[in-house]
Amino acid sequence: MRLTRIEIENFKGVGERQVIDLRPITLLFGPNSAGKSTILQALHYLREVLERGNIDPDRTIAGGLIDLGGFATLVHNHELDRPVTIKVEMDMKEVQGSDALPLNDGLSLGDPEFSELQVRYLLGENSEFEDYAVVQGCALEVEVRWSEREQAPFVSRLSIEIDGESVASIVSPPQAGRAQLSSFNFGHPLLRRAVRADELPEEGGEALAESSPLEDEIWVLAREAAADRSTPKTPEDQLRISVATLRGALPAVDKDLVLGVRDPDVSKAELEERTPRVNGLRTLLSELVLGPVRIVRDFLSETTYIGPLRDIPSRNYRPQVTPDEARWAQGLAAWDLLYNDRTGELMDAVNHWLTDETRLRTAYRLERVEFREIPVPSRFDQVFERGLQEDDIGELQELYFSLKTRTEIALRDFEKGILVAPGDVGVGISQMVPVVVASLRKVGGILSIEQPELHVHPAIQVGMGDLFIRAVRSDPDRLFSGKSLIVETHSEHIMLRLLRRVREQTENEIPPGFEGIAPDDLSVIYVESSLEGVRFRPLRVSEDGDFLDRWPQGFFDERAEELF
Repeated sequence: MRLTRIEIENFKGVGERQVIDLRPITLLFGPNSAGKSTILQALHYLREVLERGNIDPDRTIAGGLIDLGGFATLVHNHELDRPVTIKVEMDMKEVQGSDALPLNDGLSLGDPEFSELQVRYLLGENSEFEDYAVVQGCALEVEVRWSEREQAPFVSRLSIEIDGESVASIVSPPQAGRAQLSSFNFGHPLLRRAVRADELPEEGGEALAESSPLEDEIWVLAREAAADRSTPKTPEDQLRISVATLRGALPAVDKDLVLGVRDPDVSKAELEERTPRVNGLRTLLSELVLGPVRIVRDFLSETTYIGPLRDIPSRNYRPQVTPDEARWAQGLAAWDLLYNDRTGELMDAVNHWLTDETRLRTAYRLERVEFREIPVPSRFDQVFERGLQEDDIGELQELYFSLKTRTEIALRDFEKGILVAPGDVGVGISQMVPVVVASLRKVGGILSIEQPELHVHPAIQVGMGDLFIRAVRSDPDRLFSGKSLIVETHSEHIMLRLLRRVREQTENEIPPGFEGIAPDDLSVIYVESSLEGVRFRPLRVSEDGDFLDRWPQGFFDERAEELF
């Protein structure tokens, strides 16, 4: 599963809507304070809204320097009459099923409710329909506005797309209890009747199948659910179903939609007769609307953010056993993982990249050092204080094995042949270790890194390009499908290595032990600021590993000026 696009409007330095296509590896270049962090901050804000229902955040889950300052600070130009809009698109081609969207496994809708819809004929149920009935992607758009009456922001609209087509929206005024489900797209492929090939007429069969939506039936049931039996007078009249929400248009994501089904004019017998189909409608709408919301929320919840300044572990460092993702921002969560890595698998992988001549080529490797500590005073201490006697050997051996052990992660300096603490070597190594650990650990979602090249030698920066390629690759057993990398950087060396791997893959000349990358898997974006706001300019990469678009004047020109 990948994040493939984000659209931002009226957020921070972005005024008019900006559309940014993301790839497995996305590099953000640009001058200082141009707005490169805007994409990362927009994703953090969307996560706060979906995961915690936090519409007005300052400090975020990610910790570090991600302090949004609340809605009044993050809205463009601090103009409270502007709506902040964030839209994300997900590629789900590699996902055949999901607890968040059981449609892809055909698990959610039972007979007889809506049994003729194509959502009932999905991969795993009937392969005859899998080409057009398996969800390939979804999109979610959230609009947040400021309420003068409440003096607080609220979610005014939440819109869903599946496979590139709109499904429905939830809209709400600032007042609680007024949210409505509307903007239904009854022509969506998943809402058409599923007709088998042997049931199609000889002529015009396909057109007949595609032109048989269940709009009329759903209209009737939906009007009943909304206690509104009126017939729409014009095509412009929109069906609206009242729906319970938590904050504005934001519903309880982990529960089925609660629709307005109360109707005092309907008899108990009639209500019982229609209940199964109303429940089927509720299940269908919950699946189509909340499924994509859950997918986006769960994907963003796996975000790992590494800030531009990583802390150096102190002497006698004590790792935190309970995971705290906010510690990734300063890099300490990486050291926590290494300390708690009992199998040694992660440390072996990190050492391979640190030491191998074809990787990062540093002069250091990580080693786990165990210490036994003698408390003073103690029986062990007393034996030595009074002087050893021949009869003490047995007791000392027993006391020795009873001593508590303490673990430290040290660095082996190959050139000097000694063990040193992380604080005793150059800052570059300590800055690099969190980047390496985060890239190699088998956790999906987004890995966002600011300035991975900080204090790092250019020769090592080049190797980071290969490290990032490895991070986005899936395992052969498909248990881990890779990450989505968003890297804010000034490093020409990282970019040049990635371009080289593009060229080598095209020419089928990848060196042994390395991996190539296709142009479509790499996005290079130049971020610039103007009076109109932040602009994200994509720089297309050719199959030859070169840029099809010219770099803006003044960026990376210094190298040519110094050389020539």
